[in-house]
Amino acid sequence: MKKIVPGMFVIAIMMVGINVAKAQQKIGHVDIQYVLTTLPEYKEVESQLKTLETQLTKQMQAKTQEFQEKLKEYQQTNQNMAEVVRLDKEKELTQLQESYAEFNQNAQTSLQQKTTELLNPLYKKIGDAIELVAQENGYSHILNVGVAQLDIVIYGDEKYDVSNLVLKKLGINPPAN
Repeated sequence: MKKIVPGMFVIAIMMVGINVAKAQQKIGHVDIQYVLTTLPEYKEVESQLKTLETQLTKQMQAKTQEFQEKLKEYQQTNQNMAEVVRLDKEKELTQLQESYAEFNQNAQTSLQQKTTELLNPLYKKIGDAIELVAQENGYSHILNVGVAQLDIVIYGDEKYDVSNLVLKKLGINPPAN
């Protein structure tokens, strides 16, 4: 019996310590995607990216059309061509395909780089605001929610959602939900 009492005392002390540690931590969550899409600057970023995407798409369509026209011409006339002319046309078609594939790859890379270039300052601004909100409101942790399949918060009580506080810190009145 004497051994059980000290063991229970240690467990009780540990439970009190855990409860004290829990009481000292205040954890909030923010929907960064919601904050980002609410920023007025985001509309301009979205517009710039859409313009770039439209330009690249038009270029890709032009390259596709050029290839299809040359392929059709080749298919209609290749039986009457001299061997050297046919081989030259086949080489030209192969080069057009390679050019299209390279352009497509470069276009995707360019769009990704532009997206990163335009969004990074906004994410920095949001990050700074989150840090200020956390410090001013005594949060020990702020977790991100709202990113499909990347959420780390399974459940979050709405009273700990600091998304609107972050928007206010950024000088934006949150939209009414």
